[in-house]
Amino acid sequence: MTLDEAYLSRPELAVARHLQRAGRWDLALAHLSALPAPATAAGTTDQPGASDPLRAALTAEIAVDRFLWQLGDHTPALAAIAVLGDTPLATLLTGQLAYWGRLFSLDLPGLDADPVETFAHVLDAPELGGWPIFWHAVATDNLRGDSEAATAGYRKVRQWARDNGDVLLESYASRHLATGDDTVPLFRLSVQQRAAAGARPQLAAAQNTLADALGDTPEAAELRALVAYTAEELGISWLRRDPSENS
Repeated sequence: MTLDEAYLSRPELAVARHLQRAGRWDLALAHLSALPAPATAAGTTDQPGASDPLRAALTAEIAVDRFLWQLGDHTPALAAIAVLGDTPLATLLTGQLAYWGRLFSLDLPGLDADPVETFAHVLDAPELGGWPIFWHAVATDNLRGDSEAATAGYRKVRQWARDNGDVLLESYASRHLATGDDTVPLFRLSVQQRAAAGARPQLAAAQNTLADALGDTPEAAELRALVAYTAEELGISWLRRDPSENS
């Protein structure tokens, strides 16, 4: 994922980024598609989005994000990634689709590569910040069962996020580093961090995880009601039908 600053520096892209964080993916994509095309030299035949790489990158991120939460048709996401060409972001986003496909046993043609290896190729891409480290860790954890290597990755992610003020990324590290006596406190922290980031889908996922940890309590019941409300409103299919441990 491209660092927020790249998008927030342009007001017309910042609108779409905030809509994405709110789980309004269709509105975000509609906003981006309605923006005027950048001026190009006469006679050029640029691929759609090629003359505005940042806009193309955000479009691809949102298209992939929508699929990861709603599990609809993945072909729009693939099409948006294709515009990016051979870039680190394209690799990261392709890996996300492949990982989600394996995690949920989905039939996703064109996404047969090993996600762990895919993420490994972009671990040092500076424009992606700590996100490739997180995705590599979670894929290593859930697809290969190597919790020791994954934990080292989560710790590295948390440090990067703290050093760079990425509260949303830190929320993912908090959630995955929760063990033993730290489980509920870190799950609560992840909820608070996602709320602070204005990331509504991620907030619902964290609330769901916290509810599972709390067991049969009034607070857990209240959290599950909130999760159900958000999942229904935003069309988060996998959260609505089968609460996941892997968000």
